[in-house]
Amino acid sequence: MHNLNQLIDRLLSAITGVAVIAMMLHVVAHALMRFFFNAPLYGTNEIVAFWWLPAVALLGIPAAHLQKEHITVTIMLENLNARTANVFRIFACAVGALISLGFAWFGLEEAMKNTQIGSTAGVTDIITWPVYYLVPLVFLMLLVLYILDIVVIARTGRSDVDPLTGETVSNEPTEAPL
Repeated sequence: MHNLNQLIDRLLSAITGVAVIAMMLHVVAHALMRFFFNAPLYGTNEIVAFWWLPAVALLGIPAAHLQKEHITVTIMLENLNARTANVFRIFACAVGALISLGFAWFGLEEAMKNTQIGSTAGVTDIITWPVYYLVPLVFLMLLVLYILDIVVIARTGRSDVDPLTGETVSNEPTEAPL
């Protein structure tokens, strides 16, 4: 499972990185064309808003989950024994999985609706309906990750194992160097 997590993390990071660079190049090219040639690239604002930004934002959700980079509030769990704390962690993962399932379901319905009407970006003819399928895809991936977390906690009794390295991670905040 460690190798699968690492592969998924690298793939998500690579796709997100490509989207960020493409968005940057697109915006810079648009600005240069507008400034030097008074001919901006058609639909730049729509492409950035409807294609690049959703890709960057949505793909970061499962990547942050894989890297255990989500904010965790442990004030209640600190004072519980390990077994009871793990029950609460499994419950939290189950709630996260159910919410992810709901977002995936709603996102799929919206994507299919936008596909039927041939959704475009505002008054332009730039199609946007394919991007809507990113929502159910990302949240189904997150659902699977939550289920895997439940399995890891139930099997090992530990939630502090980094799925990428297999090492124990600290939930203590680290100080940034000045």
